[in-house]
Amino acid sequence: MGRLRGRLRKLERATAQDLIVFELKDGSTARFSEDDVWPSCFSHEYERGRRSDAGEDPGPAHPFVEALRNAKPGEVDRLVPTQGTMITLWLGEDEIIRGERERRGPPVTERSPGVYE
Repeated sequence: MGRLRGRLRKLERATAQDLIVFELKDGSTARFSEDDVWPSCFSHEYERGRRSDAGEDPGPAHPFVEALRNAKPGEVDRLVPTQGTMITLWLGEDEIIRGERERRGPPVTERSPGVYE
C-alpha cells in the first residue's frame, strides 16, 4: 500500500508543475515545463545567437523553439500574455540565423574599434 501512495504522490507532483502547452500544426500537443524552458532555452538561444554573430555554426535551436516554429497558427500569440514577448524574439532570431529573413534596418559595419557606420 505504501508503494502505491508513493507513486500517487509522484504523479501528483508531476502534474502540479507549471507546463507550457500548445498545439502543433500536425494536431499533436507540445508540453514543456516552465522550469526547464526558461533557464535552459534562454541560455541556449543566447549562445546560439552569439555563435551566429561570430560567424560560427550556431547549431540547432532549442527543442522549445523548434516546437514553437511548428505551432498551429495563433498558438504563439496565445502564449505571449503568459510567457512574454521573448518567445517571439527567439522565433525571429531563429529565422534570421537560418537565413529565412534579414535583420531590419540598414546594414551596420564597424569601421574601427567602437566606431559603427
